Parts: sequence; C-alpha cells; structure tokens
Amino acid sequence: MGAEELRSFVRDALDMLDDELRVQVEDALLRRAASGNSGWRPDAPSRAAVERARSFAEAARRVGGADPHDVDDHLRQGVKASLAGDHAGAKEILGALLPPIADGEIDLGQHELVDEVLSVDLHDCAARYLAAVYGTTPLEARAAAVRDGLEAVHGLAYMSAPIEAMERAIGGPLPQLDRFLSLWIERLAGEVEPVGDWESDRDRWLREAVTRAEGAAGLERLARRTKRPEALRAWCSAVVAEGDWPRALRAYEDSARLMSSPLWRGDFLDGVALAAHVLGHRDSTRRLAQAWTGSPSLLRLLRYLVAGEPAPAALRRRAAAALKAGPEKSPRLEGFLHLISGDVASGAALLASAPGLGWSGDDHPGGLLFPAFAWLLGRAQRGSACEEIAAVLRHPLTSDFESALQFDMDAAQSETMKAGLPTPSVVEVVRRSSVANELSPKDRAVILAALKRATTTRVRGVLQKKRRRHYDHAAMLVACCVELEAGSDKAARTSAWTEDLRERTSRYPAFQAALRRALARETTFEAPDGSLDHETG
Repeated sequence: MGAEELRSFVRDALDMLDDELRVQVEDALLRRAASGNSGWRPDAPSRAAVERARSFAEAARRVGGADPHDVDDHLRQGVKASLAGDHAGAKEILGALLPPIADGEIDLGQHELVDEVLSVDLHDCAARYLAAVYGTTPLEARAAAVRDGLEAVHGLAYMSAPIEAMERAIGGPLPQLDRFLSLWIERLAGEVEPVGDWESDRDRWLREAVTRAEGAAGLERLARRTKRPEALRAWCSAVVAEGDWPRALRAYEDSARLMSSPLWRGDFLDGVALAAHVLGHRDSTRRLAQAWTGSPSLLRLLRYLVAGEPAPAALRRRAAAALKAGPEKSPRLEGFLHLISGDVASGAALLASAPGLGWSGDDHPGGLLFPAFAWLLGRAQRGSACEEIAAVLRHPLTSDFESALQFDMDAAQSETMKAGLPTPSVVEVVRRSSVANELSPKDRAVILAALKRATTTRVRGVLQKKRRRHYDHAAMLVACCVELEAGSDKAARTSAWTEDLRERTSRYPAFQAALRRALARETTFEAPDGSLDHETG
C-alpha cells in the first residue's frame, strides 16, 4: 500500500467513527506524527487563540461552569502548543483551565470524574502543563514551580513519576535535568515526612528523583533511613535489575530485618529465597522455610513442602512438622496441612465446622479444603461439577512480590524470574503427597460427610443472606456431593440428604433453578477398569 493509498484509507476509516472517537484518534495521530523521526511539528496556536482560551477560562470561573466540548477544544490548543514546542503558550492555556477544573471552580456537569465528560487525555494534558512549567521557569525557581504545578493538577491526574511523565510528554530528556534533580531532591527532602508505612506522593516523587540521580546506592540510603516497605522494595528491585544477585541477597536480608510488618517482611523473605535459589545455594529449602514461618501464606507453604523434591513420606512428615512447630496458622492453612500430613479426619472436621459465608476469605477453609477433598475422592472427569470446583487448584499461585518485581524489570531480566522459585499448584502438592493412596473406606466416608455438612451450611448461609451471586456456587457444591455419592455406589438423586436439601430450599426459586442446572450436567466417570460411563446427575 502506497502513501496516498494509506492516507485515503485513514480518511475513510475516520469518517466511519463517531465524533468523540474520531477526535481521540485524531489526537493520537497528531501526537504520533509530532514525535516521529520526520521532525514535523504542528504550528503553534496563534496569540489570539491563547487569549481566547484565557478569556474562556476566566468567564467559566465567574459563572462556575462550562460546556465540556468547548473545554475540549481549548485543551487541544494547549496540547498543540506543547507539541509545537511553544511551552509558554501551553503553560498559559493549560494553566488557565486545568487548576480551576481540578479545584471544582469550573463545573463541567460530570457525575463523578471529569473524564466522563471530556474526550481529551487529561493525564497527557497535566504532564504537558508540568513540562511547560519546567521549560519556562528559571532553574533556581524550577523545583518550587514544578511542586506547585503538581499540586494544581492533583485532582485531575495521578503523577507517581512526574519526571518520567514530563519526558514522555515532550518526547525526550528534560533539559538541565542533572542540575534540576539536586534542587528537586533538596526541595522534597525539606518537606514534612509523613509518619507510618504508607507512602505519600512526596515519597514517590523523591524516590524517582533519587533513582535518577544516584541509582541503587541512593535508593539504599533512602530505604535504610525511612524503613518504608516501598522504599526497601525499590532498593532491592534496583539491585536485581543490575543482575547482582549476591548483593540482592544481602539487600533482601537487610530489608527483612528492617521491616517490622510481618506481611511486608514475608515479601523480602521471598526475595531472600529467590536470590538463594538463583545463586544455587544449598540452603534454599531453609530459606523457603524461613519465608513460610516469617509470614505464612498458601504459596509459601506449597513452595516449602516440595522444596528439594522430597519423597511422599518425607513430604507428609514435613507437613506434620509444620503443623506442630510452625507459626500461628489460619483454619485454611491448618486444614490443608492436616490433609497433606494424612490426618484427613482433622481437616474434615475443620471444614465441617466452618461458617456458610466468607468462603473467599483467606481464613475460611472452604475455598481450599472443599475442592481439595473433592479432588481426592472424585472419579468424575470431563464436564463434572467436581472438576469445575477443583479447577482452581490446578493453577500455579503468584505473589505480589514477584508480580511487582517483574513489573520493575525489563523483558530480558524477567527471564531470570521465569526460572526462579518453583510454584507448584495445590493439586501437584496433594498428588505428590500420595495421600489419595492411603485413604481408607472410613476416611472416604468421613470426608464425604464433611463435604455434605459444609455444603448444607453454605446453602443455608447464602439463602438466609440472599447472596444471589453465590447461588450457582452453592448449587455446584451440591452437585459435587451428588457425584461423589454416586461414585460411592449410593443412590445420590434419591438420598435423604439430597431430598431434604431440595425440600428446605423449595421457597427459593432462583436457587432451585441454579440447582437444576448444576444437577443436569452430564458427567463422565472413569471406572476402575478404565472404561467411561456417562451419567446425568
């Protein structure tokens, strides 16, 4: 396709769009053209256009409102001035409109956010306004001017990294950046530092500036002084990004010691385990155990249980030891350890006594133990309720620590993370424990009774509180129990438990409909001889 053919296609495509989408595409095309290699820039708005924008903003402030379409038009003139390199014009136009809109002095008729009524990219406008302030203010006053500019647009755009935002707006590095950074750091460091672990915008801006000026060394200094979680994480991530894993190990160890919050400390202990694993240290299992005991979670438990690839009997002994000597655990983790260690009766008792609501919470055993027990007992395969219930157990878990670390690293560095800590699924750990091979008929009966008791409690809970969004889930639990009863050679569809449940819930037509759908699923059972039998629940 030649250049003229491409132009013709773009014109035809734009004609097919509605007005709002068309102007957004045109905005994107204008920004792309101005930032390309051709060196083209749009013409700057005339002085008359700048004055019209200022007069419009003053009138809108006097009356307290304006038509959002008119505001869009004037803001686009400010963006055009920025693209043309006319920072003075951009500052005048954007500075006349953005602060009063952010302060609510100019109402645009929105219900909540200004983005609802404006088609222009407000974050881009705010970044260009800051860049215009930066470019038109003398160096000695620039830090204070940028700080005031950030405050002026705070209600319109979230700027966690203003230097990066300004550079993206102008399409290149900021002039005199090295000299500005020292003044910017001094300006931010002189502000009152907030108390506690939560970061303020000022903390994020300071960390961005320190990263630009001093790199990992500056982040270490900042992290050790503040002991804030995000500052410590940024320091460790910067060291990892340099590929210096021995230094990363020390950084994670120091951060874990400096961190008082168990939740955050767990992330840094994960980092210690990751660094030890990457470096091939022999104490990787001990590091994983420290992460699990330092901040218990399901992911840390799974990693610790399979570390070093223990034999099934050794894995069960490790689970039993973790149950006895480990940290305070939630019913969810405690029940899972009972299961893996082979004490299915204790795990089943925890599930049977659990409340009917709160299944999605980390402390409730239902979301983990029910599907794990169903997987242990079930022969149902394709299309079964048990398969759907247990599907969540097959997905490897991820942690916020690793997600944040991968976000901080580029694609090449992330390859190291892919070969990092093993992340087994729940099903994999249960399978490797060989608990299923040790189940006696009595164990199976105890588990099935606990599943039915938990299902009854779950159904009662969601119906009493009218949790209609959870009707399908409760119905699937019933269907799973029906399948497991059928698998144990009982007449599930005519059992006293099933019929009693149907009768008790007869006053809830929405749940009855969900129950009919769940019980009507066609299930494929794998018989002991390997043949497949089809049955409708």
